[in-house]
Amino acid sequence: MGRRETRKDDFEDDGRVIADMSGVERPSLFGAGRPPRREGPRAEAPARRREPDVRFTTTERLWMALGALKAGLLVGLVYVVFLGLVILALLAIWNIL
Repeated sequence: MGRRETRKDDFEDDGRVIADMSGVERPSLFGAGRPPRREGPRAEAPARRREPDVRFTTTERLWMALGALKAGLLVGLVYVVFLGLVILALLAIWNIL
C-alpha cells in the first residue's frame, strides 16, 4: 500500500499550541541595528551576563588579521595541492590508456 498524499484541505487544527512563536522576529540583514522589539507574554528581557570590555591595540589587531590571512592561505594551498595531485593522477591514467 502506498502512502496517501496529504493536502491542505486534509489538515484539521485542534487548537493546541506546540511552540509559542509570538515573540520571534526576522533578524536584520544589515547586522547590529536597533534592538529587537519585545512584545507578547515574554516581553521582559532575559538576564545577561556582563562580559569584560576587551580592547585590542593596533599591533594586536594587525597580528590577528595576519594570522587569519595565514590560515586562509594555508587552507587554499591544501586545496591547490590536492587539485594538482588529482590532475597529475588523471594525466597518468590518460597516458597509460
